[in-house]
Amino acid sequence: MEIKFSHVNLILDKGTPLEKTILNDVSFEIKEEGIYSFIGSSNSGKTAIGDLIQFLISPTDGFVKVNKYINNCGNQKNINNLRTDIGYVFKNPYDMFLCKTVREEIDFSLNNCKRKKGLISASDALKLVELDDSYLDLNPQILTLSDAKKVALACVLSMNPSILILDEYTCGIDNNDKKNLERLIRMLKNKYKKTIILLTKDTNYAYQVSDKVFIMCLTNLVSSGDKTLLQNEELIKNCNLEVPKIVSFINECNKNGHDIYHYTNILDLIKGVYRDVF
Repeated sequence: MEIKFSHVNLILDKGTPLEKTILNDVSFEIKEEGIYSFIGSSNSGKTAIGDLIQFLISPTDGFVKVNKYINNCGNQKNINNLRTDIGYVFKNPYDMFLCKTVREEIDFSLNNCKRKKGLISASDALKLVELDDSYLDLNPQILTLSDAKKVALACVLSMNPSILILDEYTCGIDNNDKKNLERLIRMLKNKYKKTIILLTKDTNYAYQVSDKVFIMCLTNLVSSGDKTLLQNEELIKNCNLEVPKIVSFINECNKNGHDIYHYTNILDLIKGVYRDVF
């Protein structure tokens, strides 16, 4: 599924004393399946990227193209067909829940999906996020944040979307859940040819899983490329982001005369240090 942003501006309350710029002249293209991370601190504009892709809002200037659909403030037709092909998990998963049980939530997603082929049952959707059928009759509003995020993700996966957007999904979940998420999104990309978009400030996770990163800062897209961008400490710090811990460690070692390759996960780093240093 192709996604294109062309000179997109997003300004709220334009022409009033409350005017606020959310995005400033943002342009980029995504042409194939993969894991793409839009990385930025709070108020950088990354959440607006997801909202525009799903046509929840329209740009003030420029346009967003998702396949044949154009988001440019004009009258949009058949948008529901597009939205059911985009799975969007909000930053606050509780905002997505409308029903009294997990089963009803997933069934609600299925019943509102325009496509009737390729849908995933409630039980199978829960299995994808490492939950079992015991959750089906629970009220999603009383779940822990971690489990609520999993249920929200199961709801969108049940519709078998081509694009999956996760807004700050790793915030509030433990390392085991992060590993399970990595396995899931890699499977969705490699086996099912999905496009996964992470909207995140978690540079550590983005460095580990991303095929391409987009660095957002104060409403601007300041840089894009492969994950080696996250090795640029000056760039990352200037955008008020945390340099990935594994990058900081390797850079410090190399400053002290070592020559350690920039690994992206800790197990490979341990093996590399043992081989190259000791």
